Amino acid sequence: MKNTTKTIVILLLLFVVVLFAVINAQPIAINFIFTKQRVPLVLIIITSVIIGALIALIGTIGTIWKKNRLVKELNQQLVDSKNTQLEGDDNQQRVELEQKLKESQLEISDLRHKLVNQMMSSSTTTSTPEEEPEIVEVTKKD
Repeated sequence: MKNTTKTIVILLLLFVVVLFAVINAQPIAINFIFTKQRVPLVLIIITSVIIGALIALIGTIGTIWKKNRLVKELNQQLVDSKNTQLEGDDNQQRVELEQKLKESQLEISDLRHKLVNQMMSSSTTTSTPEEEPEIVEVTKKD
C-alpha cells in the first residue's frame, strides 16, 4: 500500500512538472558575460530550484553529521552506564555472598569446637578403651 501511494504521488508531481514546463516554454535571453543565450524559462526555473536545493543540502549536512555523532556518543554512554550498573550489581552480590560465606565458616568452626568439647567431656567421664566416641551430626535450621 505504501509503494502504491508513493508511486501515485511521484506520478502526480511528475505531471505537475511537465505541465509547468509546457506552460513556461517561451525562450528567454540570458546574458552570460561573453555571450547571450536564449533558454526556455522552465529550464531556468528548474535549474534555479535544483541549485537552491543543493545549497540547502550542503548547509544541513554538517548539522546532520553532528547529530549523528552525538547520537553515537550518547548510545556509547548508555552502554557504558549499563555495564557499570551491572558491574555494581555483581560487586554487591559478590560482597553479600562473601559475607554469607564468612558467617557459614564461623558457624562451622563453632560447631566443630562444640563437637570437640562434647567429645572431650564424654571421653573424660567414661573412658573405656573399647568405646569409640559418638559422633553427632548437627544440621542448621533456618
